[in-house]
Amino acid sequence: MSSIANSLLKLAPANPILLRVVTAGGRRLRHAFTRWIYLALLIGVLLITLVTTSSGKTSLSDLARAATQVFSYISYVQLGMICLLAPVFTAGAITQERDSRTYSILLATPLTNAQIVLGSLFSRLYYVIALLLSGVPVFAITLFYGGVTAQNIVLSFAIALTTGMFTGSLAIAIAVFRLGSSKTVFWFYVFNAVYLVGLWMVDARIHTDPTTGIAHTTWLTGIHPFLALQSVVNPTSYGVPSDPSVVAGLPGIFRWYRLQPAHAYVAIMFTGSLLMVVPSAIVLRRIAQRTEAGLFEYLRGLLLPNRQTRRKVRNVWSNPVAWREAATRAGASARGITRWATITIGLAGAAVILVYYHRHALTVEEVRQWLVGLVLLQFSVALLVATNTAAGAVTRERESQTLDLLLVTPVTSHYYIWGKLRGLVSFMLPFAIVPTLTIILVVLYDGFTGALWTDNAVVYPEVAIELPLFLTTLIAWACMLGLQLSLRWSRTIVAVMGSVAVLAGICSVLGVCGMAALHIPWVGIIFAAFSPFTGICTLLDGLYYADKTFGGASGDPTIARVIMAISFLSSSAVYCMLVWFMYRSMVKNFDMIIRRQHR
Repeated sequence: MSSIANSLLKLAPANPILLRVVTAGGRRLRHAFTRWIYLALLIGVLLITLVTTSSGKTSLSDLARAATQVFSYISYVQLGMICLLAPVFTAGAITQERDSRTYSILLATPLTNAQIVLGSLFSRLYYVIALLLSGVPVFAITLFYGGVTAQNIVLSFAIALTTGMFTGSLAIAIAVFRLGSSKTVFWFYVFNAVYLVGLWMVDARIHTDPTTGIAHTTWLTGIHPFLALQSVVNPTSYGVPSDPSVVAGLPGIFRWYRLQPAHAYVAIMFTGSLLMVVPSAIVLRRIAQRTEAGLFEYLRGLLLPNRQTRRKVRNVWSNPVAWREAATRAGASARGITRWATITIGLAGAAVILVYYHRHALTVEEVRQWLVGLVLLQFSVALLVATNTAAGAVTRERESQTLDLLLVTPVTSHYYIWGKLRGLVSFMLPFAIVPTLTIILVVLYDGFTGALWTDNAVVYPEVAIELPLFLTTLIAWACMLGLQLSLRWSRTIVAVMGSVAVLAGICSVLGVCGMAALHIPWVGIIFAAFSPFTGICTLLDGLYYADKTFGGASGDPTIARVIMAISFLSSSAVYCMLVWFMYRSMVKNFDMIIRRQHR
């Protein structure tokens, strides 16, 4: 019994990998800063929501309803932060060991496969659990007001924890089976954006019963973290089906899945984590001994043993740095494949919306809503890809020690940084072209049906010019932000985490300010144009937001359209100037930062 207990103890609490990461991570100031910022964000949301929802309310029932709203907001913020930070913490679980050339040494130690896999998993989940534990006092405050039960709080934490656990287990499986390397973070963010936003949009379309008009949970609720959390924090407007006939004929496990979607989500994520961790622990050393190239390369070598690879001749640009960033990333790599997959899916989504609109299955207002959701999804993926790619543009060269070779060449800081920026923007241009082609298809359809110059038009025709200009400048700004942090930080994973966090913080603040500014008459659209996500909503649903800003007093929307055009041209110019100032600052401080990091 003592030997079994000792073996189980070495798997998790006394795991050497876990102890090493926890001991080293506890001394790093940036992890403490991450927890402080996370806790400060929760406290800020708590205080703001309490002030806005409970002002002038003195009865206990009113305070209980206010506490319910507070719990709802901070639960969404917590889950959103976990979905944002968990891929960063967990994606480098084993790939970081391989990239730093310590993976082979780790395999040569007496550690078992299970110890390596579980140690890598738990060491990454340690940061996620530390974030969740730091927010426990904030959630406990809502219990004093009533309206929130301890079971709801436990369920919200369980959803967030199992989401992080599934993310970490997926990272372990990808790393063990050699399906990814340092690009794992990139894939995680793209998949998260498409999965979370896509399923949310589909559920928004089907969760309302057409006969009764009552919204209820669907089959998608149990596999989507935010939908599962919505069934916990808002059971009145998004509860289980009230009609017994909906679940009466289902088998027992499926009936439980429909009636308890939050519990089902926790169980599915936990089971999925086990299904990925256990095979990884079984084949870890077997995969490592067979090939260092990866599972796909190993299978390709078995199927095509005599295959000869030939590299075609490439025409290099006048700036080789820019060509390398644009051409090599857009090839048959993970980023290149994902880029073209995103383009194809985006255009297919626009075509499906138009087909349903042509068949009168969607109204004009519904088409606008779906169009806003589709473009926002494409833009979110574009921002994540741009930030992730730019954040590793300099750090990966530093880690591979190729930056030192570039510094001894005649390449100047101006030449190097301008090449990086130009190459990254050229690589990201298709992400701005896809929404533009989507809007052009809609405008052409409006012109074909004769609704282009009427109020029944889906979008205004000038949006086909304003949107690509606005998106291109925003993508250039995101690339510049990632480049700056990539230059200042020495490790790729830290640069990616910091860049995504900074970008999310800026877009969140601008989004809240932009939505609040829309209530200001006449100048609301001007302020909204400087917020990325609010600006896209304003462009694609201009009739609604113009009427919201002008209060219906203008009558003719021409004035609003002129103001919108001037506002978005001005905001694009401001973002271009911001990119230029950031570029000049990088060129000026490049040599000083590089020398400081080589000390």
